[in-house]
Amino acid sequence: MASADETQAVLDFLQAQAAVVTLVSTRLWADVEQPEKGYTPNAGPAICFKVRGGVDLDPGVLLDPSFQFKIYGKSEAIARSAARTLHDNFEEKANKDILAVRRETLPVTLQETETDWIYALVFYRVMVRSLT
Repeated sequence: MASADETQAVLDFLQAQAAVVTLVSTRLWADVEQPEKGYTPNAGPAICFKVRGGVDLDPGVLLDPSFQFKIYGKSEAIARSAARTLHDNFEEKANKDILAVRRETLPVTLQETETDWIYALVFYRVMVRSLT
């Protein structure tokens, strides 16, 4: 199953995408369900992601984890637009650690029950070289 190393590979990859950084600045969090304390949608779009499952294609060599992404925005339109930016800069991209990225579902817009924050929920399968 995916480990922190695979999550770090995805985080590093996304932090290297200029359009993603322009969109969320430092509001990109790995291994969490919701943004860190102090965030509000008024600060701008944000992305949280974590592993939700996956398979070992070749243990010790290739992993194929599935990641859950929650893309927050001040409105449904902003959350969906931010999800599109993520897609355009992640789907079918690769680097030395990430071999392939495939979106598993179309974004679904939802609302957090405790905060009423709007987010787009989407899942990506990311083929990653085993970093352990």
